[in-house]
Amino acid sequence: MAALVAVALTGWSAGALADQGIRGRVSHEGTLVEGLVVRAYPYAPGTFGPLTGEAPAAEARTATDGTYRIELPPGRYVVEGLAKAEGNAGPRPEPGDLWCLYAGSPVVVTEGARTAVGLNLVRVPREERQPSERSRIEGVITFQGEPVEKCYLSIYADPATAFRGPARQTVPVRTGAFRVAVPPGTYYLVARKRARGGSFGPIEIGDRFNFYAGNPLTVGPNETVRIEIPLVERLSQLEEDPHAYQGVPVIVTGPDGNPAEGYYVLAYTAPNRAGPPLAVSAPTDAEGKAHVPIPPGTAAYLRARKSLGGPLAEGEAFGDAEVSGNAPAPVTIRIGGAR
Repeated sequence: MAALVAVALTGWSAGALADQGIRGRVSHEGTLVEGLVVRAYPYAPGTFGPLTGEAPAAEARTATDGTYRIELPPGRYVVEGLAKAEGNAGPRPEPGDLWCLYAGSPVVVTEGARTAVGLNLVRVPREERQPSERSRIEGVITFQGEPVEKCYLSIYADPATAFRGPARQTVPVRTGAFRVAVPPGTYYLVARKRARGGSFGPIEIGDRFNFYAGNPLTVGPNETVRIEIPLVERLSQLEEDPHAYQGVPVIVTGPDGNPAEGYYVLAYTAPNRAGPPLAVSAPTDAEGKAHVPIPPGTAAYLRARKSLGGPLAEGEAFGDAEVSGNAPAPVTIRIGGAR
């Protein structure tokens, strides 16, 4: 069983950094956790690590200060942390376990670099099932034990999009409680509350998020499944590492060449820039800068825009660029087009 260690969240010790792979800190309700197992699962489209039964590529236990490191070859990985409660022995999260499936999965590992992956844990709640006239999923979305207002529940039929982009159904949750009628079947649930508001976009520092610990959730005919999804906040203290790989750097400028703030940069695999993106940056800062979390040298088609979720709106300004192994760094994207 993992131990909770009261240690201040401080910066990294440069001498202890791994040469290549992932590194981070693990916390539960502000307390760093010792002895928890962190696993990295290879990612391929259509899979999502433990949710689709993949075998881990590597694992490590957290140290007394809640830190861990896993050396990995270049690639993309789904990262999970799990500490079994006393009496629990199953391979998947069970009620009472401490658990986190990293919100930024799949993460990118590059040659000769580290990627910072901080894990903020929840205590896994119980699931209840009962007969009903219709098949339903109902429950509550919480943060630190209290219902979360104005958040979103996304219901996916499969992990094909890595839980990015439009879901099978997205439910606005006004007061924390929800009830959704669904056909009998298997689903993947994700709850999000973005500090900026809205139902689309990458999970940024300060946002609250979580996968349902019981994913994939199977709902039988005439069955109501009652669940709780406790959210965690993405904390910068768990991921601070000045040496970590953040992604391909980009600079977005306006038509006048000045920095353009507040633009997302989306990376696509096809030149038509349609469908779910490969990756999405955080909004550009006051200097027009951001990082797109794709491996260096990846051939991708970039698009900078201010909105997310669906095609460009009529009159929406955007800018396009291409990136490859020979592209200069940072990549400059000039806003100039409009739909």
